[in-house]
Amino acid sequence: MAFLESKRAPWVLVAALMLVAYARVVGCGFIWDDDDYVTNNPVLRTIGGLYEIWFVPTSLPQYYPLVHTTFWLEHAVWGLDPLGYHVVNVALHGASALALLRIGRRLAVPGILFGALWFAVHPVHVESVAWVTERKNVLSLLCYLLAAERWLKWHAGDGGKSYAIGSLWFVGALFSKTVTASLPAALLVVIWWRDGKLTARAWRAALPWLLIGAGLGYFTVHLEATHVGAAGQSWQLAGLERVLVAGRACWFYVYSLIWPLHTCFNYPRWDVDVAAASQWLFPIGAALAVVAAWALRARIGRGPAAALMIFGGTLFPAIGFFDVYPFRYSFVADHFQYHASVAVVVALAAFVTTRTARFAATARLSAAAVFLIGAAVVASLEVGQYRDFETLWRVTLEKNPRSAIAHTNLGAVETDAYGQAKQAGRMSDAAGHLAAAERHLRQVLELDATSHEARTNLGVLAQQQGKRVEARRLYREALDQKRDDAGTWSNLAALEIEEGRASAALPHVEQALSLDPDHVNARIVRGWALCELRRFGDAKADLEWVLRRAGAGYVDDVQRRYATCLLELKDHRGATEQALSLLRRLPQDPDARSVMARALAQLCLQYPEDKVRRFVQAGLQQAGLDFAEAAALVAAQLRALGDEGRARRLEGS
Repeated sequence: MAFLESKRAPWVLVAALMLVAYARVVGCGFIWDDDDYVTNNPVLRTIGGLYEIWFVPTSLPQYYPLVHTTFWLEHAVWGLDPLGYHVVNVALHGASALALLRIGRRLAVPGILFGALWFAVHPVHVESVAWVTERKNVLSLLCYLLAAERWLKWHAGDGGKSYAIGSLWFVGALFSKTVTASLPAALLVVIWWRDGKLTARAWRAALPWLLIGAGLGYFTVHLEATHVGAAGQSWQLAGLERVLVAGRACWFYVYSLIWPLHTCFNYPRWDVDVAAASQWLFPIGAALAVVAAWALRARIGRGPAAALMIFGGTLFPAIGFFDVYPFRYSFVADHFQYHASVAVVVALAAFVTTRTARFAATARLSAAAVFLIGAAVVASLEVGQYRDFETLWRVTLEKNPRSAIAHTNLGAVETDAYGQAKQAGRMSDAAGHLAAAERHLRQVLELDATSHEARTNLGVLAQQQGKRVEARRLYREALDQKRDDAGTWSNLAALEIEEGRASAALPHVEQALSLDPDHVNARIVRGWALCELRRFGDAKADLEWVLRRAGAGYVDDVQRRYATCLLELKDHRGATEQALSLLRRLPQDPDARSVMARALAQLCLQYPEDKVRRFVQAGLQQAGLDFAEAAALVAAQLRALGDEGRARRLEGS
């Protein structure tokens, strides 16, 4: 008992429990959406990217500049090593648990230590903590709680400095995720719960925050529809349908907080039918629960009403009244309730604490320890599905066999594996991946006939098999479903180039880049088309952009074309450097060897042979290549240029 009352106890307990819950994140990598946010996010790779993060909202997947600033800093420190990003997420989540404890103690909430520890290891929070993209959640909640702590301190009589610092934390929360716009309303509810009334001082302090939150919240809704793409048939819910979704979502989230043993990355998307009387039980029940808590506040206290108001108000932006992109696949997700869960977890912890007060302290502590360790173990088991992209979707499909998004992404995984196996000459493996890809993608179309992603991926499969007529048809069908899909336009352009029509490819790839100027594959395809058209100067600009800003997965093919561009533009030294850089990774690459030999032959004609030889020897040494072998290649090029003397001297050296 003495230990629990010490200042270090919360730190030790949070750290110990979170070690049990989240130790496995050290083996987790990047998954869905992490490419847009981190691995292929161009704004993280340049100094100018920091300006874009704050002042060019459409340069980001979502305009949460504080989140992307943390990613920018981390990218500068540890690049694309996922461990650092995961550790930061875990640390932010743990810090939120400690901040929640401080606020609860300030407000004298019963059982707040138990509530904070439960929050730290609750299994429904694994999605927010183990998914790098959900830095939005863990960072915004910490800022939210720190802002709340300062506001409450100011309201208790502290000076204006606390209010000013709290305002900065609140803006930080909004710049991390605008669901935190509900904070000032939540603070008013907290004051009402504690004091039974609201003062003019509280209203005056909350009003500026309410206005700032409303403005940035509206901006987020606008970007979600116009930039993220949460618009169209999949999001067309009528007013009454939105009420049904909201009511059912509220009960779903309460149930999952109480019984979190069936979590899933993509829950089934239920059918909404205003004519079904049973579906109205959810919103009616939710409304009755709030009315009952309010009506009985004199008998049971203001706590239940306050908890329900904060829970519902915080959830409001994500329960159907506003369109968000994931609604296309499911109306609920664990990460949607991350902030709102605080109210329910704290309320349940307070209820359990007060109802068990008559039991011996040892018994209560033992029961709490067993419960919290059990929750941490369940959370740890959930972390495993975030190991990598493929594991995530395979586990999702086991839990939700009708998940269209899981089938779509596994179809893409198998499509890539098919292409790699075919290129490597492993034809039996290729056949297996081809069959699996087609099975997943055909299943998607059975589940969602409007899926443009499935048609695009089937088009890629057809293109890889040389079925170009079928690929073209599938790409066109995909564009009929979604005209503004930059990836499909880019694939169609690549198909035109393969068929020898680079000029016809350009309008398609220009359309892709007009939709998404930072689309990496479209930049690659345009560079390819321009190379085919021998517009090497224009191609060079696109290929440089890719090499400077894109992820490592694109480098090899792009660097081959870039080296060729430099060679054709008579930048022989630059071409040699690019070829040698490629040869460090792929020593036997024939294209790189050819570019190197041709470029070095030209350098031999332009500069003294000793200078060229030293340059070559230094580059080859770095690349780990044999000088005699490289000299033979260069000598062959010199002979082709009619300079037998230099060729012999080079071979003789």
